[in-house]
Amino acid sequence: MKIAQFNTFPYGGAATAAKRLHEQLLQRNVESRFYYCLNDKQIQLDDSFRCLGFCKPRSGIWGAIDKRLGRRREKKIHRLYDAHIAGRQDGLETFSMADLPEPTVLDWSAIHADLVHLHWISFFADYHSFFKSIPDNVPLVWTLHDMNAFTGGCHYSSGCNQFVKGCGNCPQVENRHVSDVSDYSFRTKRRALRGKSIHVITPSQWLGDLAKQSEVWPEGTTFHTIHYGLDLDLFHAVDKQQARNELGISGDKTLIAFGAEDINCQRKGVQHLLPALMNLKDKSAVECLMFGSGGLQPSEDLPHIHQMGYVDSLKRQLLIYSAADLVAVPSLEDNQPQVGLEALACGTPVVGFDAGGIPEYVRPGETGLLAEVGDSGDLSKQIGWLVAHVDERRQMGSRGRKMMEQEFEKNAQSQKHVDFYEQVLSGRSIGVVT
Repeated sequence: MKIAQFNTFPYGGAATAAKRLHEQLLQRNVESRFYYCLNDKQIQLDDSFRCLGFCKPRSGIWGAIDKRLGRRREKKIHRLYDAHIAGRQDGLETFSMADLPEPTVLDWSAIHADLVHLHWISFFADYHSFFKSIPDNVPLVWTLHDMNAFTGGCHYSSGCNQFVKGCGNCPQVENRHVSDVSDYSFRTKRRALRGKSIHVITPSQWLGDLAKQSEVWPEGTTFHTIHYGLDLDLFHAVDKQQARNELGISGDKTLIAFGAEDINCQRKGVQHLLPALMNLKDKSAVECLMFGSGGLQPSEDLPHIHQMGYVDSLKRQLLIYSAADLVAVPSLEDNQPQVGLEALACGTPVVGFDAGGIPEYVRPGETGLLAEVGDSGDLSKQIGWLVAHVDERRQMGSRGRKMMEQEFEKNAQSQKHVDFYEQVLSGRSIGVVT
């Protein structure tokens, strides 16, 4: 069984999950290749990872025709981008088009896999040329890490459900109208996927329920949920005092951690977390620890904040999760944020909004607490309760670790993928996978 996995980057949240699966498949003697397009951080990778090159343009008369059509198409793409995307305000969630200025035609003779497993392919795959270069008889398994695969361009819809029937008049673009870039991209995706055998996997049931509603998928598409899996031999608690010492954090105050790829991303909810921290009854007993790209300005109204910056070291992750007494995940929309999973694996309870896939692992009174979405006052109340109830907080952390061992362990999740691949390749009827 030869599996070709595709992800735009070899780093970031989706790539982390995809790489974990890829490494587990190799350990199970499954022939897996991980193809990526961009690696501007120059992460060192082994030979099972390949930076993808695309086929060269045709030559001769057909090449000349392709070039002329390509210039016309490129101009239209740039017009759509300039009209609807270029002027978007800062802080909005990512928006990506289905069409890229250059075609991305795979050299299938070099890849020649039995099954293609797609992950996050935005800014990497030009839908028309990319999917056309994969033979229709090759099944596609597609793990969704956000909503983009089934929308007209947004990665999280902020409650908009226009993707159900087809996009257009998108609230996330400039100069919106019925035939805007979202309508164009949605129709492009639907055409590109027509005739393909697609099996969608979502890490959260929340995302799966949304994906099923979209008309972008071809007839016969199947939908399944397989949670992310963590290596619980790697993700574990270390001594709390040792962790604080190594991070340079002194004292015995309650430590609240928050982390995201981009701390200032509105969807990740820091704009709701800060007021919640300001409203804590006894801020003098609390300190905060934040990690991720971006930063915050210190304020006398906030507890002291230790800013760790971007963290790409497992050891440092373990120190942060172990030093913390609780981790806040205030996302307004999210698939299955791995910060929360990693914290629970280290025995640290999680407080978050009742949004997206978060309540699938933050179980109130068991592994953490939930607040009403976007309600800073309720979030402050839940954080404050955990700050005040030390014994209950520790019990939730302990139960969170047990939940991770039972439901989110890497070996069990990778075996579910192998079983799923075998079902797909054998043509057997595929039941619901959870």
